[in-house]
Amino acid sequence: MKIETNPISPMKKIALLLTMSTLLIAGCNKQKEFKTNTFEGDSCWLQIFNEPFVDEQDTIGAVLTYSVEWPEKGLLSPSAERELMFLCFGDSSSADMHSAAQKWLTNMFCYEDETSEAKPVESIPEGMPSSYLELESTCTLDDNLAVFCVSNDIEPYLAAHGLHSVDYLTVDMATGEAIHLSDLVTDTNLLCEAIARAIQDLDVNSDVREALFEEYANVNRMPLPHNFIIDSARNSISVLYGLYEIASYAFGIQEVVLPIFWLSKHVPLTPYAKRIFGPGCSVE
Repeated sequence: MKIETNPISPMKKIALLLTMSTLLIAGCNKQKEFKTNTFEGDSCWLQIFNEPFVDEQDTIGAVLTYSVEWPEKGLLSPSAERELMFLCFGDSSSADMHSAAQKWLTNMFCYEDETSEAKPVESIPEGMPSSYLELESTCTLDDNLAVFCVSNDIEPYLAAHGLHSVDYLTVDMATGEAIHLSDLVTDTNLLCEAIARAIQDLDVNSDVREALFEEYANVNRMPLPHNFIIDSARNSISVLYGLYEIASYAFGIQEVVLPIFWLSKHVPLTPYAKRIFGPGCSVE
């Protein structure tokens, strides 16, 4: 028996191929959904001195707390995860974030004194003078870039003031890899010179110019910062210097704004940077 079939017309074949191609491309380009979880922990310690430490106190408390927003497994590359773990807990060798966090909680922040001992406790007695160390990390997703902000606040007992630090890690979610300044500019030496020029020449950085230690006033190059952020409009890169790095404590963390088009006149951007900042971001 002969079975008759209806041949597919050339136009239908083309339409079918286009549909299959579209589905295939969509499947290949589908990115993992970005999700994070927040983990918290704390520990309490007593530092007991053999003799009264101050004001007839022979025991001082110490409280460590952390609250970190952490990406779900597989969103970041192993190297980016280690980098984030180091920013949060000063540890890039532990097996995972939870192990690093537990290790961090056992390193009591206290005054260095060989005549005292540290003892873990459930809680600090009410009214006891204490030192505090608080770690917090948050995350924002801006288009295809995830930005992790890690802040540390230390309040030592009887210190004149506390200490505050902020670190940023920007991750390209298309690859899961962390972005560094060396990924954006072709020459970090030229970048250090451009930062010095931006402080002196750009009005947006006038506050930084006024706050500088004398040793950094009118210099030709600034230290290479490890900390930077990319603005959401993709118009600038801001590099940051921590407390005491280039200015006194009273002036706080210093942020130098580098408009991307201005920066490209002084430092060639990488092809990767041009993809991030878009057409027209640099001088050819």
